[in-house]
Amino acid sequence: PSVAIRLMIARAVHALGPTSFALHCRLTPAPSGHQQPTKRLVKVFAAEGGKKSKVLKSKWCGIEHRRFVSHSARARVQKMGDADAPATAAASSGNGEQASPTVQYVVLRKDLGVPEAEGGLGWPLGSIVAQACHASTAAMWLARDDATTQTYCSPENIDNMHKVVLQVKGETQLKNLSAKLTEAGVAHKLWTEQPENFATCLATKPYVKEEVAQYFKKCNLAK
Repeated sequence: PSVAIRLMIARAVHALGPTSFALHCRLTPAPSGHQQPTKRLVKVFAAEGGKKSKVLKSKWCGIEHRRFVSHSARARVQKMGDADAPATAAASSGNGEQASPTVQYVVLRKDLGVPEAEGGLGWPLGSIVAQACHASTAAMWLARDDATTQTYCSPENIDNMHKVVLQVKGETQLKNLSAKLTEAGVAHKLWTEQPENFATCLATKPYVKEEVAQYFKKCNLAK
């Protein structure tokens, strides 16, 4: 698979639950003393329905990008005005740091995409992406009554999913990781592909990242 497989897989599993969203860009005057826009990151938080908006990167000073997620996103963006003042205090913790995000971990076998001539299985990219989708969907369905999963898939958050796509060497390492997660009480789904009848991928239910990150330190980013 290509180097961008991790991003492609994450996008594929995110697309399993699409909803509406809108982008709102507003030009503001450049700082005094600047003849040309300067490169800096403009971080803007807006209170909208009591929830934090998604902050996107801005390449130019004076341009604010706000992404609001809701079923009536377009209508709400049209009504936005000066009343949408930044509300960073509500979005930050007491020490000024952002709370750990809620993520779903997806772990694939690296050898799935390695050419057969090099000792791998030589699966095409589409088949590998399908394994991640299977595991991700199954894990969330099995945890559908979990409060964190319901929040992760709620209409307000469904366009802001975070996934961490990792890889292990082969089936043995994948099963060992699954056993480790089971022992630690980390809910997940080990996907067994049929008719091959071997494990190809695992995915956790959504977790606050800091709660489970320790179990994936030895895994590399999928590529």
